Amino acid sequence: MGKKTRIDLMKLVVDTNVLFTIFLNPRIINKFKDLYSRGIELVISEFVLNELYNLKNKAKKRGISEKEFNRLIEFLLSIFIVVRDEIYRPFLKEATKISPHKKDAPLFALSLAFNKAPIWSREPKLKRQKVIEVLNDKEVEERFIKNFTKGN
Repeated sequence: MGKKTRIDLMKLVVDTNVLFTIFLNPRIINKFKDLYSRGIELVISEFVLNELYNLKNKAKKRGISEKEFNRLIEFLLSIFIVVRDEIYRPFLKEATKISPHKKDAPLFALSLAFNKAPIWSREPKLKRQKVIEVLNDKEVEERFIKNFTKGN
């Protein structure tokens, strides 16, 4: 039998469209917890974190109190690795060539900064390139949650 690769070194770059659903569907928190508990390092950019803070008013309109909003942000900060843009900026030129959309180049640069870590996104167009693996919700669940047992 082949040697098993330890999954606790795996990074998963999380797109804003996945992260922002925390305010629409709080059950996504359980997926984040499951991934984190399995040793998957969830990575977002500092820019995404700032965008998240800017959603405070939208969250309020959805009935999320300021206290609950702050608790959600605190939770995210406890399990996500927040990467400063200086870390992935050197990869932007290459990422622009890879990314199907110019606006998504920072997401691809972040992936490149972590040795082409897979990207978790709900944007099907990101799969149009073949350099970096892009996973949707179902694929993330299949690979990292359903088919993984702790200790492997």
